[in-house]
Amino acid sequence: MYIDILIIISAFAGSILSGLFGGGAGLIFTPTIYLFLSYANPNSSYIMQTSITTMIASLMISGLVAIVKHHKYNHIDWNVLKWSAPLIIIGSILGCFTMTVVSSRSVIYVFSLATLILAIRSTQKLISNTQQNNTNRDLGWSFRYIGCFLLGLISTLSGAASFVVPYYESIGLDIKKSIGTTTVVVWLYSVFVLIFMISLGLNKNNLPPGNIGFLNYNYLWLFIIPTIPGALLGAKLANTLPERKLRIAFTVLLYFIGSSMLFS
Repeated sequence: MYIDILIIISAFAGSILSGLFGGGAGLIFTPTIYLFLSYANPNSSYIMQTSITTMIASLMISGLVAIVKHHKYNHIDWNVLKWSAPLIIIGSILGCFTMTVVSSRSVIYVFSLATLILAIRSTQKLISNTQQNNTNRDLGWSFRYIGCFLLGLISTLSGAASFVVPYYESIGLDIKKSIGTTTVVVWLYSVFVLIFMISLGLNKNNLPPGNIGFLNYNYLWLFIIPTIPGALLGAKLANTLPERKLRIAFTVLLYFIGSSMLFS
């Protein structure tokens, strides 16, 4: 009973983050599922892969809800989405294969340090109070296209989309459009990641009970239920909060992500 309540609370909090920042639900969802599965099945394998896949599945419905709200608020740049989403999806598919062969510990260290660097950069912007241009910047094809590919790869390996919002800001979108556009691209690549992670896990042994591939359905329904009101609330906050307060909140989130993963 206590586990069910904790799952519902973590799902609600995570979906608020997802609606508010375009991503970030994995920061709460993934560790929660990982702890439950590790405690209940200490001898099982591929628990982290199972946690990330289950987290993604639980956000599919609430992600659509958040997309509808962000579109209503005009927070989605569909032109940027057209060229960036396919490359991010390709990177995320490669991340699915990489996840099954590389050390998760090394990925965590790289991701956490990079996130802290992003947090420091965001802090500098807050101190200098620089404003973003609302037009796309010409930063070169390598930054645009290779950067999108790496975003998909890193987001899949880490189970978090924290880098996508700063990336869209760097090409000239304001923070609200960055968050709305991130919401769409995260949902799109999540569809592909979910399909591949289920397929890649079908031939694996010693998975936790209740798995279909790397997807665990034992707790899935408990996660899905509270994500819809959480996503609605997060998208509403993203629309009503002033940009500076939204940036401060996002910067705090980056520091939390980086430090918690680094010292976990």
